[in-house]
Amino acid sequence: MIRNVFFDNVKLSYGCTEPVAVGLSVAVGKDYLKGELERLEIVMDRNTYKNGLEVGIPGTHLHGFEIAAMLAYLVGDSKLGLEVFKNVTTEMISKAYEMKDKVTVKYENDMRLHIKTKLVGENEVIVEITDSHDNVTRIVVDGDEILNVQSSVNFKKETARSITLNEIFDYVQNPEEDVLEIVRQAIQYNVEISRIGLDTQGNFGRILEGIPRYVAAGVDQRMSGALLPVMTVAGSGNQGISCIVPVAVVADELGVSQDKKEKAILLSILVTIYIKAYTGMLTPICGAGSIASAGAAAGIVYLKDGTVEQIKNSINNVLATLFGMTCDGAKRSCALKASIGTQMALNSVKLSLNDTNIPCGNGFAAKDVEETIRRLELLTNSLRNFDEDVINFIGHC
Repeated sequence: MIRNVFFDNVKLSYGCTEPVAVGLSVAVGKDYLKGELERLEIVMDRNTYKNGLEVGIPGTHLHGFEIAAMLAYLVGDSKLGLEVFKNVTTEMISKAYEMKDKVTVKYENDMRLHIKTKLVGENEVIVEITDSHDNVTRIVVDGDEILNVQSSVNFKKETARSITLNEIFDYVQNPEEDVLEIVRQAIQYNVEISRIGLDTQGNFGRILEGIPRYVAAGVDQRMSGALLPVMTVAGSGNQGISCIVPVAVVADELGVSQDKKEKAILLSILVTIYIKAYTGMLTPICGAGSIASAGAAAGIVYLKDGTVEQIKNSINNVLATLFGMTCDGAKRSCALKASIGTQMALNSVKLSLNDTNIPCGNGFAAKDVEETIRRLELLTNSLRNFDEDVINFIGHC
C-alpha cells in the first residue's frame, strides 16, 4: 500500500504544477480539436489560480496562464503528462505571446483542484482536470461525452491517511527497488536544479548561507521558469526540493552510505505525503516551508541514528512552529519560505536529538504527533478565506 501511495504522489514535472496542469488540459484538448484554434476558455479553482498568477512559465521569462495555455497548444504533448512543457522553444514562446489574446482565464470560489478548459475551432472540446494536477476526469467533444471517470484521487488520499508513521518507518527499512530508483532520480534532478541556481546571478541562494541556501537556490530557479525537471512530492516541486535536497546535503556531509541516504530521503518524502493527505494538495498553508521541512527533519534525524521517538518529535517541532506560514501564491519568494523551513528543520533535529521538544499543549502541539497532524486538518480548514482574500493582492505593488 505504501508503495502505491509513493507512486501516486512522486512525479516528474517541468515547471510549477498549477500552470502545468492548465497546460496539460490544453494539450489533451488539442488532441480532439479540428481546424485552427479560435479561442480558449479556462475556468479554475481559486487555489490553482492563486498559484499560477506570478510564477515563471518553464523556458520563459514570462508568467501568466495565457502564456502557459498557448505554449501547451503549440508544443504540448498530452502523453508527457506533467512534463507537458518539456519541448518549449524560443520560437514558440514568441508565437505564444502573439496568440495569448485568444485565451480567457477566470476562477471560481472552489476549494478543490478543478480546471475546466474549452477549446473552440471547427469543433468544441471541453477537458476537465479534478483533484490532482494530471487527473483528467472528463472530455466532451461537440456535446458528446467521450470520457467521464469517477475521480480516484480522494480514494488515494484516504489510502495515504490510513497508514501510520510507524508503518512508514517500518517500510523505509525494506522498500522495493523500483521505489528506490525513483528516489535516486529525485535526488539527481532536485539537487541539480539547486546547483544550477547557485550558479545563477540574482538567485536568492547565492546570498544565503548554510544548508538553507541549497533549498532556496532550487526553489528560486524553478519559480523563475527554468526549463529543468523537478521531482514533485504531493503535487508540488517546491515540496520535492524542500524535502529532498537538505537531506541529501546532510547525508553527503556525514558521509553515510548510499543506502542510508536513499532511505532517509524516502522517509522524508513519505512523511511529507502523509501530512499533505490531511492538509490537502492546495492549501492556504505553505507546503514547502512548513510541511516538507517536517519531512526533512525526520530524514535528517534518521541519518543521525535518532530513535523513532526522536524522529516523531522532530516532525512535531516543525509543524507546531511553522504551520502558520501562509501560501500567497507560487513565485520567487517561495524560496525564502522554503529556506526558513529548512533552518527550522535543522533546529528541530538538534532539539529532538537532545530530547528537548515543544511541550504538549503549547499552542496546538499534541503529545502524539499523529494527533498534531489531525489538528492541522482542522486548522487548515479554518483558514480557507485567506485564499480568496490574497488573490486581490497578487501582482499589485
